[in-house]
Amino acid sequence: MSPNACLSFCDEKGLLCGYPGEAELEEPSFIWTYSMFEDEACETITPSMYEFMAEYVMNNISKESLYDIQGGVYYPGELEEEAVNAYYEVPIQERITMHQQMMLNLRAELERAEEKEHAAMNWITGDSEFTTDNPIYVEVCQFVRSLVEKNKNLREELEMKIREEEQWRGGHELGMSDDDEAM
Repeated sequence: MSPNACLSFCDEKGLLCGYPGEAELEEPSFIWTYSMFEDEACETITPSMYEFMAEYVMNNISKESLYDIQGGVYYPGELEEEAVNAYYEVPIQERITMHQQMMLNLRAELERAEEKEHAAMNWITGDSEFTTDNPIYVEVCQFVRSLVEKNKNLREELEMKIREEEQWRGGHELGMSDDDEAM
C-alpha cells in the first residue's frame, strides 16, 4: 500500500509543504523552512538555493518519510543534509545560472504583483474601467463568486432555521398559559 501523503509548493507560503493527503484539502503536516536547510548549510540560503534543495527533497523523499508525513511525525535530517550537499555539488556555473533565472522570475513576479496592486486600488477607488483585460479581473470574479456562494449558503441556512423556528410550539397556540403548563 502506498502512502497518501504528498509534497507540493504552497503558493501562499512559498515553501515546500508535506500534506497527509491531498494538498488542496488539508493543512500541511510538515513545512520545509529556509532555516532547516540553513542549519545544514551553516549559512544563509537564497530563494534559488531553497528551490533547488526543496526540489531535491521532493524528488528523493522515501516512502517511509511519506508515511511519517501522513502520520504527522516527520522530522528533518539526512534528506535535508543530502539536499544541501547536492546543491554544493552542482558546478558553479549552473548555480550562477539558477541564481540569474531566479532573479528574472522574482522580478517578473514583482512586476505582476505591482500591476495587481495598482489594479486593485483602481478598482476600489473606481479610477478606471473594470474590463476583462484588467490583471485582477479573474481574481475579482472568483472572489465575488466565493462571496455569492458564502452568502447563498448563509441565506439557505437562515431560511432553514426560520422554517425550524416557525415550528416551535410553546403551548400558547392552544390557549394555554404558564399556569396551565405547571400543572
